[in-house]
Amino acid sequence: MQEIIDEIVHNYFEDSFYEIESVPFGLTNLTKILILNDQKYVIRNYNRHTKNVESIKFEAQITSCLSKQNLSFVVPIFINTIVDEQFVHLSDGTLGAIVSFVEGSVPEITSIKQATDFGSIVGEVSSALSQCNVDCKFEGVPFTEFYSLHPLADYYAVASFIKSPPFEISQTALNFYKEMISFVEQNKLELMELPKQLVHHDVLIYNLLSKENKIHGVLDFDFTSLDISFMEFAISLNHVIQLTNGSLEMTEAFIKGYSQFRKFTYQEMNQLQLLTQIYHIAVLHIYIGQHYSGNNIEQNFNYILSQFQSRNDWLNKHRSSIKILLENFMN
Repeated sequence: MQEIIDEIVHNYFEDSFYEIESVPFGLTNLTKILILNDQKYVIRNYNRHTKNVESIKFEAQITSCLSKQNLSFVVPIFINTIVDEQFVHLSDGTLGAIVSFVEGSVPEITSIKQATDFGSIVGEVSSALSQCNVDCKFEGVPFTEFYSLHPLADYYAVASFIKSPPFEISQTALNFYKEMISFVEQNKLELMELPKQLVHHDVLIYNLLSKENKIHGVLDFDFTSLDISFMEFAISLNHVIQLTNGSLEMTEAFIKGYSQFRKFTYQEMNQLQLLTQIYHIAVLHIYIGQHYSGNNIEQNFNYILSQFQSRNDWLNKHRSSIKILLENFMN
């Protein structure tokens, strides 16, 4: 690891004296805080299975576009190498980059105001991304294409994993997983007429930074792609429900905050549960890909699968309440 970090740093700075600190994020890529000349940066060695030249260029264009808008938050910006590139090809065949460091701490969602502020940031991120037109052949992989999100988790790899799980998964949970995949595949065509745009896919509190009780930074654009616009709302709403133990009051606050920047239609609203199902399947498939690349996914996989069941049950139970809340803030 040290040799890789050295190689990245030497492509960016002539000064070779630096310090490295750990970060609480960066499960997909090797990510560290770099301190050089009293300046902090984030240094990354990208996972060879999930990041290539086109996807890095795509991410760099997105963050550049956002940085030029008059937003309430900042995003990490790619720093240029000594030869004026936004990333570096490393000797082991992987890619590396250094991006700007954003100060702050992970926000909480424990009050109505915090839930509203979170909804507002999600809406603002979605609105800002809708204004970005990237000049890149690569447009990311939408979560609706959940067999393409990881090169080691195609249809056959997922089927093999489900047929013979490499660790203990309850039969009830496994049956639910299979049933949901089948249901989504049968109903996915319903989504094709919904509006599409760039979607972050991971606007969770762990990818946000707060300063002076105000959300200040948005991180981690690794999973950004052209996808169903309302997917952003569905993913972050799921996060609020998870963090607040299904509080309808907090859910309403989130929707109110989101609606300050984005509205939605009946057609989008009616697909909330299907989009939520697709989100969980997508995350599970990414974990399956990580398993086949050699990572231990047992705890995370079972956690997401359990959350998937709980969220599906919650949405079924509160279908009419959610419909009323959404109608109060729709177009």
